[in-house]
Amino acid sequence: MSEQRARLRINLSQREFEVEGSEGFVGAYAERFDAWLSRLSEPLESAAAPEPAPPPPPAPKLRATPAAQSFGELLHQLPRAASDVDRILTAGYFAYLRSADKSFSTGEANALLTEQGIKVGNPSQCVRQNLVAKRVFKHLGRYRVSQSGLDYLRQILGSELPA
Repeated sequence: MSEQRARLRINLSQREFEVEGSEGFVGAYAERFDAWLSRLSEPLESAAAPEPAPPPPPAPKLRATPAAQSFGELLHQLPRAASDVDRILTAGYFAYLRSADKSFSTGEANALLTEQGIKVGNPSQCVRQNLVAKRVFKHLGRYRVSQSGLDYLRQILGSELPA
């Protein structure tokens, strides 16, 4: 008799980890994850503890200077399920960082994506959808990323962003 296939999926703020295989194989991982997750939920030990827990690794941060991080690196932080609207917002954010007046145009955002080999069907519509979602706003014929747009990018990229 063949074993049934099973899957274990964990999504800690879209960093996602998935194990798939036979029930026995997945069960072995499930026990490890249960132990790990229970340790995460325990309160921190007091300062008098003989062995302090090692500090967590620093969260990845997006740097304010484009020279420190290329657009390609920023783009690769997007989850696989990112839409064209998310890609245009990310490109707009990168252009926003590079411009003196902290604004971007649809053409600039689309050009950044085209340089990376990504073709967006209707970039103007994607910017309009970000406008309706209040992730960007108009500024002197161009666009600026709003605070809610920055918050959304932090959420989907899982990183700190400069304000």
